[in-house]
Amino acid sequence: MSKRENKKELILLAGMEVMKRQGYNGTGVKDIVDAAGVPKGSFYNYFESKEQFAIDAIDYSAAEGQVYAQSILGDKARCPLERIHAFFISGVNNAKANNFTTGCFLGNMCQEMADSSQVICLKLDSLLSSKTRLIASVISEGQDLAVIPSVIDANTAAEFIFNAWEGSLMRAKASKSSAPLDAFMSMLQHQVSFSSYLAEAF
Repeated sequence: MSKRENKKELILLAGMEVMKRQGYNGTGVKDIVDAAGVPKGSFYNYFESKEQFAIDAIDYSAAEGQVYAQSILGDKARCPLERIHAFFISGVNNAKANNFTTGCFLGNMCQEMADSSQVICLKLDSLLSSKTRLIASVISEGQDLAVIPSVIDANTAAEFIFNAWEGSLMRAKASKSSAPLDAFMSMLQHQVSFSSYLAEAF
């Protein structure tokens, strides 16, 4: 990585942490450069606007998240149901470790910016859909192995599960409580089986 790329990443990572806590509208360029410890002029050497910064931050966060999700959901050595459970429980643990202050960066940005920036909105929809498709592929694999009922549409089930997860993260952030996440995990764990839960849900 070049010196310029290192500097851009420094600003990007520092600014992302601020934006995770304060949101897009609550974060100014000054907040970003102060967090990165660089002059304000440096920001515009790498990002043409705050909107472009947000797009780059979204791409960066999504790329990291996709690699992490693939490492769990793509682990063929584990049962598909076990992978789905492990993926979401890791998210619960991360939320608890951060005291429910950040939620999902992509989800937070979607909630805040969907009506005000079409560019950001389209970017988020594409990236969140990619995550949903990954979950759908694991459900489909479970169907092939007869551990998830084949009557359930994998894509619809994945939409339901992922949207429920994002909503639970939002509620946990608002309440500063694990209760919404615990309820979500309960619906995955404490039915007769995850398979029967999906069958009942659809």
